[in-house]
Amino acid sequence: MTVDIPHESVQPPAGVAVIGLGKMGLPMARHLLGAGYRVVGYDPSTASRDRAAAVGVELVPSPRAAAEITHAALVVVGFDEQAVEVISDPQDGLVAGAASGFVIGMCSTVQASTSVAMAEVAARRGVVVVDTTLCLGEPAAENGDMLIMCGGRGDVLDRLLPVLSVVGKDIFRLGDVGAGQVGKMLNNFLLWNCVVANYEALRLGGRLGLDLESLRQALLLSSGSNWALDTWLRSRPMPWAEKDMRILLACADETLLPMPVAGVIREEITEIKALKNAWKEGEGVKASMDEFTRAHL
Repeated sequence: MTVDIPHESVQPPAGVAVIGLGKMGLPMARHLLGAGYRVVGYDPSTASRDRAAAVGVELVPSPRAAAEITHAALVVVGFDEQAVEVISDPQDGLVAGAASGFVIGMCSTVQASTSVAMAEVAARRGVVVVDTTLCLGEPAAENGDMLIMCGGRGDVLDRLLPVLSVVGKDIFRLGDVGAGQVGKMLNNFLLWNCVVANYEALRLGGRLGLDLESLRQALLLSSGSNWALDTWLRSRPMPWAEKDMRILLACADETLLPMPVAGVIREEITEIKALKNAWKEGEGVKASMDEFTRAHL
């Protein structure tokens, strides 16, 4: 039996489902537990489930089972097809188990059309899907101070705001459902632009004999400053780079907007990721962009 869903803000000790308990979902679940929410989780990975159980997440066998005993859900999976499955699968999806008024926050980075399609599917059961895309990466998820770009009905986002405020510090509504995905897509486009430009600039500086850390510190105080350069020393795997660029260029094609820079960045970021993985991360060792850049001078 599903729980009754009040049409008011989702406050502790209400139940919140976290679907996807990986590097982003697990710290989010932990923060929600600390804020007094009942956190119900689902992930197909045994290792992810074990880590979640160790911090107090209540595990269930399917997204449907999670929806049956909670008031809202945050979907934190990697790809469009996974998001579609956990939301709309007729047997085991969130919508199959959710009561009318249930709210689904699409934290995953997916195509805007996927969010819109899931919102339409959910609406047939009185369930509401909104974008709640996550920015600033794993350290921000661990610290509970992510930036969240939202899209969807303002009144529904207001209901979910207490939940989002636990895991994020800055929350922006950019428009209707899908708008949060567009905002995240554009953010990631600028991120990968900066990663490529930083990599090329620092390699050139190194080959010309500059002290790279002194150069980086100088650039951070100058007009060349950017977030990717500021976090250059962090371990930085790049699992989603191609996906981000594929989504962006598909949108550019649909709108007939030429984006030649995006085409170049897609090729360069794919090459950088492949080189970085082959160099060190393929051995299971994470490396910072600084280490990688110095290795390829």
